[in-house]
Amino acid sequence: MKPLLRVLVVEDGTEYVEGFERLAAARGLEIAFSRARDLQSARAAFASGIPDALFLDVVFDRTPEDRLAGDAEALVARFGGDRARAVRHLETHQGFYVLDALASLLPRIPVVLAYDFAAEPQRLEALRGRVPLLRGLPDGTSLTAALDLLL
Repeated sequence: MKPLLRVLVVEDGTEYVEGFERLAAARGLEIAFSRARDLQSARAAFASGIPDALFLDVVFDRTPEDRLAGDAEALVARFGGDRARAVRHLETHQGFYVLDALASLLPRIPVVLAYDFAAEPQRLEALRGRVPLLRGLPDGTSLTAALDLLL
């Protein structure tokens, strides 16, 4: 059996971590999954030890506004005073904000971001400048294939 791996999943729900746990158990893989629900809890998880791999969801539409990473006030100004639009932007791009905030901790671990970079290969390459082992998750990728990317 493979040695125990530690994977941190950052998501505002539980779908990914629960799915990964089911798949790993069915495949007989010894993987310890932990979940962080936002940037603050991800930082706390890293303070307890660097995981062997990181999975980041992108959309955090179940996260309270005060727990979203990013400069909401700057976005409100950017969007002409439209606070609701600024918050929606933070919710729908939250994985990128978390990735940016954690980048200095990620130089040597595989990171999978639930985002399809097919139309934006330059964006992926730019992000890899800070997070070298970053991979995207193409649209329609199965949870099994997502788990394989982490391994």
